[in-house]
Amino acid sequence: MLRTSTLIVLITAQLLLPAIIAAGSISARPRKEAKAVKHLLKIAELNCENLFDTLHTEGHADEDFLPDSKHAWTDQRYRNKLEMIAREIASLGHPAPIDLVALTEVESDIVLRDLTQSTMLSEINYRYLLTTGADPRGINVALLYREGSFRLLQARELNWSERVSLPHPTRHTLHAQGIVRSGDTLDILVCHLPSKYGKHKSTRMRRKICIALKAYIDTLTAARPEANIVIIGDMNDTPDSRALTRDLGAQTQPPRPIDRLLHRADRALYNTANLQRRDNGALTSYKYRGHWELIDQCIVNGRLLDTRNRLHLARNPLSVAAYPFLLEADRRHGDSKPWRTYQGAVYRGGYSDHLPIIVTLEY
Repeated sequence: MLRTSTLIVLITAQLLLPAIIAAGSISARPRKEAKAVKHLLKIAELNCENLFDTLHTEGHADEDFLPDSKHAWTDQRYRNKLEMIAREIASLGHPAPIDLVALTEVESDIVLRDLTQSTMLSEINYRYLLTTGADPRGINVALLYREGSFRLLQARELNWSERVSLPHPTRHTLHAQGIVRSGDTLDILVCHLPSKYGKHKSTRMRRKICIALKAYIDTLTAARPEANIVIIGDMNDTPDSRALTRDLGAQTQPPRPIDRLLHRADRALYNTANLQRRDNGALTSYKYRGHWELIDQCIVNGRLLDTRNRLHLARNPLSVAAYPFLLEADRRHGDSKPWRTYQGAVYRGGYSDHLPIIVTLEY
């Protein structure tokens, strides 16, 4: 029986051998490489709506935000707002912390120290940069960054009053350069352009600053053609405004694929608002007299649109974090509106009059 069984096994093996070899040859063919896992780098921007400390600073017109002022900006209200802003920032990057956060309307180093060290953000271990601009009220722009996400190389302030003729001083722009997790260098510029108060004068100021900012970007890219540039902040203008489209040169349409192939070193600027699919309606971050508009924006250079580069924008890069807890009912105009801290001098106890935006890059 053993010999017979052995013979049957041998015959069967000989009959199956070609099939086994064929199958082996198929499995031996090189497999297609697995699709590379994409990692994300997220940048947020938030106008903090008058995030003042409770102390008077010489030279700052901050009298409205003191404990005995008409706003009654007490330590309790200040601490409460810090906790709310911290919760908002922590929610933006869920489940992982947001990598970089551009902030506008923050007064001082005291505010940023308390925000990053005395709230839930202390667990994220953010570091920060703060401008010392010439805004009469003393509000500035800042950048929070995680050291594991952004290794700072250098930072500088752009003082627009020294670069162009302006009717009065305004906020500086922060330019930070660092290396991100992909190994690429990223230049991020945090802006808070002049507000629309005093419409015609402020429009001229924004246009002048945008012209000067474009010249600065051109100089930067001439020196470093490989620069990856992100301009983010409260622009106080819509994406189709003359200041942003003509003066800054932020394109209203993405380049065609053939254009990117022919011009790899694309030095144009592009507004991410125009690169985003709008299946769920228009992108908006601010509501004024019942009208929603997008004045918090992110503008990038052409390199970040080219998916052949290691670091580039995600397919739908821009989103507005319209979380329910950041909104309240708009009883006058209908729908909803950002839940702000103050309405005039009336304390409403909310987060901000702006919604934050999130920009996603991948590598």
